Amino acid sequence: MKKLVLLFLLISVSVFSQNEKAEKEESINRTEMPEKAQQYLAENLPQHARKVRYYFETDGDRKSYEAKFKFQKHRYSVEFSAPGQLEDIEIEVDHNELDEEIFQKISRHIDRENERFRIEKIQLQFLPDTTGKLPLEKVGFQAQPANYELIVATKNSGKLEKFEMTFDAQGNFVKKRKATRISYDYLIF
Repeated sequence: MKKLVLLFLLISVSVFSQNEKAEKEESINRTEMPEKAQQYLAENLPQHARKVRYYFETDGDRKSYEAKFKFQKHRYSVEFSAPGQLEDIEIEVDHNELDEEIFQKISRHIDRENERFRIEKIQLQFLPDTTGKLPLEKVGFQAQPANYELIVATKNSGKLEKFEMTFDAQGNFVKKRKATRISYDYLIF
């Protein structure tokens, strides 16, 4: 009986953790990143990138590495798996930089699901091709992002919550995870 209860608790925690975003970032030196990630950045980081910072990130059991920087008035995030494989490139944008039709579709979905909401952050997410490559210079606003990732503050029945919501390239809802606020968020960027 004890084993069944323990198994149930482990499964519950596993399912719950997939629906909650509880990231923790720790600043590191570039040399602490996997060799493969360092090589990718050496070959692809824009020459005029500013404020380049490196992080080790945990989100539940998932571990990854990130390089964050500013380039052409936008904040970029390049994420790598623990072994150093490129996972995605995200670019923070304002809502007025999105296609108006897509932004309206996203907003209507969020509005239907919530009494009140405020979009705090929008990122264009670009995924690598089948070879695992996506040169940073090819990431631009002419290219179609794979997804839109938003941080949305909501208020429902007097309860304030924050979510990470993902929408596909056409603005269709994909998934939502509760975002747990980390006390040092203001220090990261």
